[in-house]
Amino acid sequence: MLVVRLAKACSIAGFLFALCHPGLAAAEPLRMYCSEHTVPKHYAEYGKARGYGVELGLAILKQAGIEVRAHCVPWARAIQEVAAGKGIMAPVFSKTPEREQQMLFSLKVMDDPVVLVQAAARPFAFHHPTDLAGRRVGTTRASRFTEAFNAAMPSMLINEDGGPQQRLQMLVAGRLDAAVIAGGVHAVRYNARQAGIAIEQLRIVSLPIMQDPNYFAISRQHPQAKVLMDRLNRTIVRMKQDRSLNQLLAEAQARY
Repeated sequence: MLVVRLAKACSIAGFLFALCHPGLAAAEPLRMYCSEHTVPKHYAEYGKARGYGVELGLAILKQAGIEVRAHCVPWARAIQEVAAGKGIMAPVFSKTPEREQQMLFSLKVMDDPVVLVQAAARPFAFHHPTDLAGRRVGTTRASRFTEAFNAAMPSMLINEDGGPQQRLQMLVAGRLDAAVIAGGVHAVRYNARQAGIAIEQLRIVSLPIMQDPNYFAISRQHPQAKVLMDRLNRTIVRMKQDRSLNQLLAEAQARY
């Protein structure tokens, strides 16, 4: 009985000590942030993170031995949370000089085709982002792409919205001249179907307007930024060498 009482006392004391010294308690899983509305790449469904970018990010982090939980929030907020050091961005993030000042980026995880969509009833010639000057162009809030597209954006009438389905609806209704959709033709078809829009009502520019390199990113101020990114990069290199990265991406995309 004495041994049992001592064991209970030690257990209670250990619990109270952990409460008073949270740094010694088990660490919380790292948060992996993504968007609520970038279907089918990363989005929320009934409060749960979904999408092929989410699945790929979780798989890579697991291979790296990094415990995470996925959190979907509005895209602009996701960027703010990561920049503030509250977690890591899923591998769905574009690199810009401004973002590199705040964050460390991993090696490239995937190339994301970004396409321009027009209403089939109102087509126009498009060869370069400068051809969009003066036109109403829909895109996701806080999205940035290649240098050429980013440089041309101030000349466009940009409408930032809540997601690609809304964007396509506005396009068909004549409230936009063009819609920028990440994820390529597959994403356009998926979102048109979800929005109840016949694909014949849309005109997808024949070639992607860009192949947007996507990365993990973490704030330079995060206390484990360099350690985490080193582990991730070693894992990405290994997964590219054994081709498991491409296989996982293809399998995840096929589910959407």
